Amino acid sequence: MEDIDLNKPVRLERSLYGMAFNRPSGIVFIPEELVAHSLINKAQYIRRDKIVEYIKKQPTNIKEYKNHFNSDHSKTYRFSTKSFFIDGKDVVNLYRGHRFFEKVTRDELLAAAIKAGQYLTRSVDPAGKFVYIYRAKTDKVAKKYNIIRHAGIVYSMLQLYEVTGDIALLKAAKRAIKYLLEAVYPCPTENGPAACVVEEGYAKLGGNALSAVALAKYMEITKDYQYMSILLELGRWIQSIQGENGAFAVHKQSYPGGEVVDFVSVYYPGEALLAVIRIHALDPEGPWLDIAEAAAHYLIKVRDGNLKDNELPHDHWLLYALNELYRQRPDPLYLNQALRIARAILESQNCNPIYTDWRGSFYIPPRSTSTATRIEGLCSAYLLAQDFGYPEATKTILEGIWLGIRFQLQTQFRPESVLYLNDPQRCLGGFHRSLTNFDIRIDYLQHNISSLLGLYRILTNKEKNL
Repeated sequence: MEDIDLNKPVRLERSLYGMAFNRPSGIVFIPEELVAHSLINKAQYIRRDKIVEYIKKQPTNIKEYKNHFNSDHSKTYRFSTKSFFIDGKDVVNLYRGHRFFEKVTRDELLAAAIKAGQYLTRSVDPAGKFVYIYRAKTDKVAKKYNIIRHAGIVYSMLQLYEVTGDIALLKAAKRAIKYLLEAVYPCPTENGPAACVVEEGYAKLGGNALSAVALAKYMEITKDYQYMSILLELGRWIQSIQGENGAFAVHKQSYPGGEVVDFVSVYYPGEALLAVIRIHALDPEGPWLDIAEAAAHYLIKVRDGNLKDNELPHDHWLLYALNELYRQRPDPLYLNQALRIARAILESQNCNPIYTDWRGSFYIPPRSTSTATRIEGLCSAYLLAQDFGYPEATKTILEGIWLGIRFQLQTQFRPESVLYLNDPQRCLGGFHRSLTNFDIRIDYLQHNISSLLGLYRILTNKEKNL
């Protein structure tokens, strides 16, 4: 029993302990209800307005509830639960409303990615625009949008299509590409016609980079080269903003004015590096690998040159790029930097956390996407370590990948974790922000799909080599 002061946060974690009022009220909330309907918020304050809204269909309960809280101090019971989910076949233990994933097969990894792809297929409208953020707790769609993340999710959908051949997924991706191309505008350069991706009056390096990555992936897997000229124009703009030292001088600028904004993203250069490498695969006679090498040398020797391992950015895009660049231009600098970044990631992973379901994650409290991006990067680092003679690093990296994936799967909506939401069917397959934040944003799915497929490919290749 807890003597609650409504002006102060309650003591016990809302996602692990339920709440009950006095016996005559008949009001009891299990932890899953407290979280799904924000009856206690993340700061651990009881939200009386939310409770009234939640029980408004039961007038007797509302009356008892109001009587219970007729003063600032009320006796309220907190209790722990033992939860199970039965699907007619298996009985699954639950913790914080989700299952654990101690043993995950290759097929189960793909199944999780497919469910995420199905969520995305449902979330693309006829014009190709995604439901950018769906707030599962309130059943509302956010009005904001982000074209860079739009490009990123198209890329992961195409990655998934490459494995599954799902025609519905490809059709949705094609609609999304058409929507993306509406944001592409001419940006002439000294090197000839160029283009940039513009949103709300600004062009960003990340917009060009991820759009190029998505279009290159589409052409690679479909052999439909209708976007080749646009791809090259996106690449020329990236080329035009690279300085003599290899750095990309512009991360954000106004359009059409061209004024450079004082904004720097740690991830845009790695995205751009990957973009020009992917363009090279389709245009091998172009200058793309030289651009990539100059950028890589700047990032490794200058931007990150004086950083200790534990200070290195956990740059998954750079790991993607270094894996592919090293195979084209085998400079030991690239391999060594990739392994350094991998070590930095692994050393920051939550391996002995205060809560069991935080294991394998990053940050406190952990989030789904911050884990998924790092696991994406580790999958690329794993391939380098495996292919170029680093068996100990290969083993250690794979262990970290597995830990991260097990955490990530806990943040995917499944039948057992949607039970208390307003629209359970809509949420299925989506990845939410964290274990207690149920917002579904398209980039959460992007990075989770890509990391799931990364491990899926690793396991597939292992089976082929047995």
